Amino acid sequence: MACILKRKSVIAVSFIAAFLFLLIVRLVNEVNFPLLLNCFGQPGTKWIPFSYTYRRPLRTHYGYINVRTQEPLQVDCDLCAIVSNSGQMVGQKVGNEIDQASCIWRMNNAPTKGYEEDVGRMTMIRVVSHTSVPLLLKNPDYFFKEANTTIYVIWGPFRNMRKDGNGIVYNMLKKTVDIYPSAQIYVTTEKRMSYCDGVFKKETGKDRTEGYRKVPYHYYEQGRDECDEYFLHEHAPYGGHRFITEKKVFAKWAKKHRIIFTHPNWTVS
Repeated sequence: MACILKRKSVIAVSFIAAFLFLLIVRLVNEVNFPLLLNCFGQPGTKWIPFSYTYRRPLRTHYGYINVRTQEPLQVDCDLCAIVSNSGQMVGQKVGNEIDQASCIWRMNNAPTKGYEEDVGRMTMIRVVSHTSVPLLLKNPDYFFKEANTTIYVIWGPFRNMRKDGNGIVYNMLKKTVDIYPSAQIYVTTEKRMSYCDGVFKKETGKDRTEGYRKVPYHYYEQGRDECDEYFLHEHAPYGGHRFITEKKVFAKWAKKHRIIFTHPNWTVS
């Protein structure tokens, strides 16, 4: 899928996760989110080739701060190729076309090596969820040494991104820039995350953070956060307790049997 807005150019390749797409949109330009949605299959869109190369001066984005220098992100994109991780990309053979874009965005730990024909070789900006940072760190030389010209934008909740020594993901990133000082790693500020949460709720009617209460992993042990443990185990390569998958099974059982979840109450959908 590829589409272009007449006023500001954004190209979307395949399907894009809504929240990551919002972060990208805020870096690319100031067009309202609903206007960007209008480009998907709506009249008034214009198809143009990736070879369009007009570039503007860099802009400063204060919602994204460099982990090493604590300076805000400076970047500006005109014509962007946003490459999804979907299996729909297999066999598309659009790699050369993607690489002609002025800015090329990728998500999480999606590789390019071995897939260049379909997804291209170049990466300017990689948007990474806090839950995917451990996946990058499984192959740090590839992401932070070989691809040291890539800008990494990491987003996540304040509990994981706090800078007081208690942010589990931020601590990982600090160690990473110590080992790879040329790595360009930025984190999303709490203010920017709140803004994104607000836009997400406005567009979907759903609150990503509603009802969240920070609690320990065990009621009899302090120090480990329950949500952090859930994500850690769910994404472990092997041997993890798949809590999130387990709860999906429980939710199915609740529909078939007389099971009621309380303290806290579950809304089984």
